[in-house]
Amino acid sequence: MSDKKSAAADANGADRNVDQIRDILFGGQMRDYERRFQELNERIEADFDALRQEQERRFAQLDKRLDEQLEKLGRALRQETADRTAATDEIESRLLQSARAQRSELATAVDTLNHDLSAAEERLRAALAEVDAALKEHNVRLNQSLTRSRDELRGEKVGREDLAALLTEVALRLKGDFDLPGAA
Repeated sequence: MSDKKSAAADANGADRNVDQIRDILFGGQMRDYERRFQELNERIEADFDALRQEQERRFAQLDKRLDEQLEKLGRALRQETADRTAATDEIESRLLQSARAQRSELATAVDTLNHDLSAAEERLRAALAEVDAALKEHNVRLNQSLTRSRDELRGEKVGREDLAALLTEVALRLKGDFDLPGAA
């Protein structure tokens, strides 16, 4: 084991020697490279930070513009909705007014027709009453005329019995069977 320890110690010592030789030969250049890499790394980080800040600024501007556009569209949508609602309400109001006006006109027309019908019915009833009265009066005159004619005919007519007696007398005279009293 001690051989292993001494070999490891020798290897560590050799590594240190190599590092020292390397440091002597390339130390200045390595430090210069490390400095350059450090500067490059810092510059890249600064550029990356600047790029990230620029992107964040642009995203913030884009977000702000999107918010403004969304707000603007929201206002336009609310205004359009309000306008359409107002237009719908106005149309509904006009339709209701039109319906009321038409109902009123129809009611007026129906009332006028009822009044005209009632007046026509009254005129027809009056005309019918006049015709009825005229017919009754004409009937009375006809009955009176018929009664006068009948009375005149009764007064002037020959009755059946009188006619039968007359005809019997004529027949008997023609036959010669009839003698007149006082004629002999």
